[in-house]
Amino acid sequence: MATNDLLKVVQDLEPTIRRHALAAEENRKMAPEIMSALVDAGLFRMWVPKALGGLETPPNEALEVMEALARIDSATGWVVSNCVFISTLYQFLPSPVREELLSNPGVVTCGSFVPPGSARETDDGYIVNGNWTFGSASHYASSLVTLSLLTNENGTVMSEEGAPTSVPAFFDPKSATFLDTWYTPGHRGTGSTNFTVEDLHASRDHTFLLGPWESTEGPFAAPLYRMGLVIDAVRISQVGVGIAQGALEDFVELASAKTPAYTATLTADRATVQERVAKAQALIQAARHTLHATVADGWESVQDGPRITGQTCVPMGLAASFALDASVQAVDLLYE
Repeated sequence: MATNDLLKVVQDLEPTIRRHALAAEENRKMAPEIMSALVDAGLFRMWVPKALGGLETPPNEALEVMEALARIDSATGWVVSNCVFISTLYQFLPSPVREELLSNPGVVTCGSFVPPGSARETDDGYIVNGNWTFGSASHYASSLVTLSLLTNENGTVMSEEGAPTSVPAFFDPKSATFLDTWYTPGHRGTGSTNFTVEDLHASRDHTFLLGPWESTEGPFAAPLYRMGLVIDAVRISQVGVGIAQGALEDFVELASAKTPAYTATLTADRATVQERVAKAQALIQAARHTLHATVADGWESVQDGPRITGQTCVPMGLAASFALDASVQAVDLLYE
């Protein structure tokens, strides 16, 4: 599906999202009406390979969609970006397992890697225990993905490089206990609550050892999946840009209709306000452009080669950091 088509999908979803966003904030989890609409639109499958029923959307096109959603509602933009990224982890599962899990047309893949749980190896898998935070939209998950550290009777098992051995695991959300922990000033509609498992058996074919971020064969060997872990930082920053753009639009709408007490001048006509709006817009545009340009360079570099390397990976990470900081500055200019 082309970018314009996906952005048209977002445009069509906007009335539904706006209608139910306040209820989501009040209930501290995404409204079912919004979740259903997103699933039906196929947006959670943007980074699932076409061969497995996904859209395999190029990175900058998907990032535009994430930003557009965040402009409408920050929680919706965050949940979609989070689930879309997590869906790339299917590449590390055996083909029969990932095909089975992704055969569900309503697949919503959620999870958390923090703080890591513990995984003790058995003959056919692992016994997993943990209490993970920030489980965004996990109440709606078709699969949960978590990170645990491999342990034995001596404690954490270290790799040859001297780092803890990490074990991501996929499991049925019915195996988890969801805790009522998500009480925050904002972003409540993400439903990013804690969830726990106790002595959960995770079969070996639903787990993998975290290592190089690259698949060399099958549908996940396509260029999109060579972009590496840095795309996670980028998609978070792109959501930040969308939130800032939405804040700017809301401010301009308010300023164009509001006259401060004891004055006869619209807020929008005040020189100091215009200056701040201009600076905020410049920061947002700079953030968006920097992300787009570095991702485009990274995308070009993986077309005919291996996974992304430092030469293009580092600029993407720097762009993500700059873009998020610029977005925060833009909002502060408007609301200080």
